[in-house]
Amino acid sequence: MPIVTVNLMEGRSPEQIESMIAEVTDALVRSLDAPVETVRIMVNEMAPYGFGIAGRPARVVMAERQAADAQPASTEGGS
Repeated sequence: MPIVTVNLMEGRSPEQIESMIAEVTDALVRSLDAPVETVRIMVNEMAPYGFGIAGRPARVVMAERQAADAQPASTEGGS
C-alpha cells in the first residue's frame, strides 16, 4: 500500500489540491503497478511562518521573491 505525504505551504485552492492528489495517485499506479484502491495521499498544509528556507522564515523569502518579480526588467546596455 503506497502512502505518500505531501507538505505544502498554505494558499492553494481545494481544487488544486484535489487535482494534485489525483495526479500523484495516477503516477503511483503507473510507476509501482499499485492498485488504485491501495494508494493513500496525505496533504499537510503549513503556514508560511512555520516553514524555513535557508534559515529564514518562508514568509520573508516569499515576500522578497514577489517584490523582485514585481520589479521592471532591467534595460542594461540599451540603445
